[in-house]
Amino acid sequence: MTVADEVRRMCRTQWFHVLGVCLITAIVVASVITAMTDKRFVIVVQHSLVHSLTMGALCWATLSFFIVPRVRVRGFGVQWTVTIGTLLGLAVIGTATACEILRVFPPQPVSESFRECFNSVLGINALLATSLGIGMSLYQSQREQIAALSLELRTRELERERAMKAALEARLASLESRLQPHFLFNTLNAISSLIEEDPARAERTVERLAALLRFSLDGAERGVVSLAHELDVVADYLEIERTRFGERLAYEIDADPAVKACAVPPLAVQTLVENSVKYAIGPRPSGGRIRVTAAAAGDHIVASVWDDGPGFALDAARAGHGLDMLRSRLAARFGDAASITVTRAGGGTLVAVAVPRTLPGDA
Repeated sequence: MTVADEVRRMCRTQWFHVLGVCLITAIVVASVITAMTDKRFVIVVQHSLVHSLTMGALCWATLSFFIVPRVRVRGFGVQWTVTIGTLLGLAVIGTATACEILRVFPPQPVSESFRECFNSVLGINALLATSLGIGMSLYQSQREQIAALSLELRTRELERERAMKAALEARLASLESRLQPHFLFNTLNAISSLIEEDPARAERTVERLAALLRFSLDGAERGVVSLAHELDVVADYLEIERTRFGERLAYEIDADPAVKACAVPPLAVQTLVENSVKYAIGPRPSGGRIRVTAAAAGDHIVASVWDDGPGFALDAARAGHGLDMLRSRLAARFGDAASITVTRAGGGTLVAVAVPRTLPGDA
């Protein structure tokens, strides 16, 4: 909505204010004239009301739509010279119009002539037109300033929201771009150990890596992926890691079918699994077990990764790595609606990520 649109809306509202002022003016003038003469109050009110409504309508319409919009930018002197001159001219036109109406439709059987009516009320109408017109001009000027200020404030708010959105998108892009080389580095380490020992498995692993890289690139562009797609990536990642650890790594994936279509940030669950592989499986000669689960919890979905490792504190996550990056991504995208928790459960460590339950097209 522009300032002009806001002003037009205010003008429509102002008409009711003008009507009220005209009614009050007619009653006040009639009361004064009745107190000073022997004329009947009802007859005087009828005359005053015709004059008041005629003058009010002429002044309001002329000033609002013709005079004020054209002279507001021409300086104080020009603005008020034109306004007062116009009001005096309108006093003559309005008085003549009202007197003609009273002549054609007299409120009593015997009415004064047009000349008598015109001469008797022209001075009063000129005073009223000038006073009311100046008041309306000042009122409209203030309303226009308020409309312009409101529009400016709304524009600034929209610009601030756009800037915040752009900053958020840039922050997410930065975090996700940092995630991709980190993930690639760890996966290439797993492949390098197979090239000489088992070329066939190395070739299958390269195919899995290609799928993972395609997923990470596509996911970064979309911002979210389906949980089912994310779990496929987790399975591929764990198979890649099994090329390094062999039987030392045992895993299972169990997700409620009802939530597989829900949206999650790309590589969110994979980051939890990678953390378990790095800290619960890798350092232990005997290896360990990993269990991945996902289920609904009210209006959220909770993806959990359990391992039988020694555990850790979430606050101990190093800045810029693994869980810290995931925590930053979740905070940037979902705010307080998403969370990461670390607890001890079943003799191991359970890391759970909760995000709002949405579909990829809604997130």
